[in-house]
Order: sequence, then structure tokens, then C-alpha cells
Amino acid sequence: MSNQGKTALFLCSWYPNRRNPTLGNFVQKHAEAACLLNEVVVLAIVADETIHSIEVVENRRGELNEVLVYFPKKKAGFLSFSKLRSFLSYKKAFDIGMKRVNQLVGRPDIVHLNVIYPLGYFARKLKEKLGVPMVISEHASGFQGGANAYPKVILSLAKKVLKSSACVMPVSNDLGERLKQLSPNITIKVIPNVVNEAIFIPSEEIDVTNKFVHISTAFEPAKNLLGIIRTVKQLSIENANFSLHIISDGDVSKAHQLARELGVLNSFVFFYPTMTTQEIASFLKQCRALVLFSNFENFPCVIPEAFMAGIPVIATAVNGIPEYVNESNGILIQAKDEAGLLAAFKSLIDSQPFDKEKLRAYAMEHFSYAAVGQQLDEIYKNL
Repeated sequence: MSNQGKTALFLCSWYPNRRNPTLGNFVQKHAEAACLLNEVVVLAIVADETIHSIEVVENRRGELNEVLVYFPKKKAGFLSFSKLRSFLSYKKAFDIGMKRVNQLVGRPDIVHLNVIYPLGYFARKLKEKLGVPMVISEHASGFQGGANAYPKVILSLAKKVLKSSACVMPVSNDLGERLKQLSPNITIKVIPNVVNEAIFIPSEEIDVTNKFVHISTAFEPAKNLLGIIRTVKQLSIENANFSLHIISDGDVSKAHQLARELGVLNSFVFFYPTMTTQEIASFLKQCRALVLFSNFENFPCVIPEAFMAGIPVIATAVNGIPEYVNESNGILIQAKDEAGLLAAFKSLIDSQPFDKEKLRAYAMEHFSYAAVGQQLDEIYKNL
């Protein structure tokens, strides 16, 4: 770490934890990038219905300090009382976590909030108490409207938190524009997701098999897995020389059922549970392309991971995706366009028109730890 760096407190609404090891893994990667040039300590508050008292767990990941505070999640009772009790439990856990943060690093120079809800209220109060600037990294699709939209009460909270920030760092310009609709005077600086270039590396093989992969925390209608499977069924009628592999820690039961009904389960479509980052990296470089068929999306970290591993992307031209995916590194189609998805599959079977080294070079320039760490450092310095 540079001696000139600042001390940043990463307050994380989403963060990998023992209850959900992949939740907000992109936030953890931002923290790792930030600590290349600055001192970073993470604080995450996690509800856990399996415990009866607050537990504090500390981890050290290289230069990164992590403090995770687990608090008991009570059974829902009378609505208003239940909400009050949850708030008080959350606040108690937050106060205990901050006490440990103070012991580790003292007073931070910067409060760096990662995902406004639910920690935004506490981040704003802490920023005012300490008299330090607050910056925000945002990833949530709840600001996009539609089926996944945040309710008005969360949008009202977000508006207050945004107004208190010195800089807001969405992962795409599209998300930044939506945040500006809530708070027009905020300062926006797009900071994309980050990829560990030492883990995601291209295959040394000259060519790979016709394996396509979809990776997500799958939920409908956002990811449109059902549309992908219908398209795979159509393709299987014409071509037997391919396979689709779905890696997800979400609920894929409907997709699994549809694949069985269409007769493509375990012949053309294969499902896998949660994988580690290393396992994802190993799997990606064996594939022809990453496939995303989202109806709405910010900028999922699996896209730059695919680029870093030297494989192109088939994706829909929604929200933040077209800011990074184009004809030089993938194939863009319209949301719900199953005919377009079918054509994209066909164009890549037995063919790889994309240069893996160029894909990786693009990823290194935009998404590497060094590139993103430098951008965060510049923002910290200018506060």
C-alpha cells in the first residue's frame, strides 16, 4: 500500500458471507482494487436466523481488512414492531462493527458506501458524525424500474443518501442517469466492475469446443433463462454439436423443469450449483462464449470476466451492457429476441471470429485491478 493513500471505510450492503458466499462478490473485488493504493477496511452487517447473539468475524485478505457482523434475525411478528426490532438489531450490530473498525484503523478519511440499501441510512449518519466525505458505488437494478423496481420508501431513502455524497460511482452510465433522476445535482463517475487478471486467463489451446456458458444469480424475469432454453431446443433440432452450461446460485427450478419438458436436460443443457471464482475462471476459458439474455441488467461482472478469459459475449443491448459490449468483443441482440439469440449461437458454432488476446487486452485496460484501483485512488485524492 502507498504511504500517500487514504483510509477508506467500505460500508457494504452486499458482501460475501457465510450465509451467502457469492453475494456482492463484485463489491469485494472493488475493495481489493482500492487497497492497492489506499488502506481499506470493510464493514458488512449480515442477518443470520441460525444464531442467538451477535457475532463478529474478522478476515484478512492480503492488505484488505474485513469485519463482518452477524446479528440474529428474528421471526416476523406484529409488522410495525417487527420492523422496529429489526432496525434496532441492525443498529446494534452496526455500532459494534464500527467500534472494531475504530480499533483497527481509527477515524477513516472516507466513507465508501457500496449499494445504498440497506446501509445508506447508517452511512449518511456516520458521514455527518465523522465530518468526512462519502462516496457511493452502486450496482442495484432496483433503480431501473420494471419488475425489480425498488418501492418508493427505498427510493426516498436513496435520494437523501445521494444528496449527501461527494461522488457517485455506478458501474454503468445508464445506471448513473437513473440515479440522476432521483438526485440531479450529484457528481457521477462511472467505475466498472473489476476482474482479477491473475485468475481469469485465456486458454492456451488454439480452439475450444462448442460449449456455451450462462453464469448468474438467476431470477426471472431479469435473466430470461427460459428464453435461452427455448432457443437451445430450437438449435438442437438443427445442430447436435453444442452444449449450454448454466452456472447459478439462484432459483433455476423453472428453467430446470422447462429443459426437462423440452427434452434437452443433460443432453444439450447442463446445470451447475455455485462455483468459486477460481472454478468460474477455469470453466470460462473452456467455452466458446458467455451467453446472457437479460431483460434488464446493469453491467454484470461476468462480462468483463469473460473478456479477461479471452472469450466473447452474446448479450442483450439493455441498460449498461452496450457501453462495453460491441462488435469487437461480442454479439448484441435485443431483449426477448429468441430468433436473434438463435442466429448468434449459429454464428459462433465451429467458429471463433474473436481474438482472445485482444479481448484480454481490452479487459486489462478497463477492468483489471490496477486500472480500477487507479481510478478509485484518483477519486479519493480529489475529495
